[in-house]
Amino acid sequence: MPAVRLLLFLPLASVSAALQMGLQVKLGDDVTLQCQIITDERISVLKWSRADLNTDGYVYFYRNKRSYENYQHPSFHGRVKLRDPEMKDGDVSVILKNVTFNDTGMYECHIAVRNPVRNKRVHTEISLFINLTVTALQQNMQATLGADVTLQCQITTDERISVLKWSRPDLNTDGYVYFYRNKRSYENYQHPSFHGRVKLRDPEMKDGDVSVILKNVTFNDTGMYECHVAVRNPVSSKRVHTEISHFIDLTVTGEVHENMLEKHIMEREDADGNTEVEQVEAQTILIVAAVGAVIAVAAAVGLLVLLLKRNKKQHHILLRKNQSC
Repeated sequence: MPAVRLLLFLPLASVSAALQMGLQVKLGDDVTLQCQIITDERISVLKWSRADLNTDGYVYFYRNKRSYENYQHPSFHGRVKLRDPEMKDGDVSVILKNVTFNDTGMYECHIAVRNPVRNKRVHTEISLFINLTVTALQQNMQATLGADVTLQCQITTDERISVLKWSRPDLNTDGYVYFYRNKRSYENYQHPSFHGRVKLRDPEMKDGDVSVILKNVTFNDTGMYECHVAVRNPVSSKRVHTEISHFIDLTVTGEVHENMLEKHIMEREDADGNTEVEQVEAQTILIVAAVGAVIAVAAAVGLLVLLLKRNKKQHHILLRKNQSC
């Protein structure tokens, strides 16, 4: 986004000017709130504030060549710094780190300048307003029925992850998809439908990887998933707490995953005790045995008939011999 420059021709009396601009940023990103003036006068006071907070404390406060952190609102401690500490060319922009939904609002850059070499105390004040909107990160995903799916979520921070909550806001029931706090997970906080089906991709959460693997997805797993991370800096003297959310819209399709098909076949094999090939071989053996049995019976019958005919013929021969005698 281009810098905003206010070109001032300084008069002999007090002057004020104001501009307003809109700015959108994604949740968890760092954002530069740009403000710049072109003047030869010395910047005596710089105040970045949020009028809509309705509480004491500035976003950033500078006076007489130094900043005052004790004048800051607690939610901005350790999260705001000048883009250029020397404010060269009148650059009084600030960088706001790791934005949250609470950072949405109207920011005012208020500058007071004074010419130290003039006899008369000419004082000039300039204000720039930035309407900041923080939007959620959202990702669309598709998974096939019965597959395992990785719900990806990663943050870039040196702070310690104190709480991780994977949830389904659309379930409208108690229980999380996955819940982690203070270096351990809590299965008893899970929704019953996710018991034994969800685990961290990296149990050590290296490099801020808080992705989870959801096993054997069903149609009931279709919905919006929220990855909510709360981080805290353990070495900071002030208890700075930052929260980040990431959303995934998961759709489970009806196509049968090949792994699911293989599993189904294996289950059938285990239940039947034979594979389809073995069953065909068994059927073939039975048919061959049956044919063999039929042939054997036919041969036995034929042999029996042959023996009967032979015995009958011998009986006639003996009968003729007896008659001739």
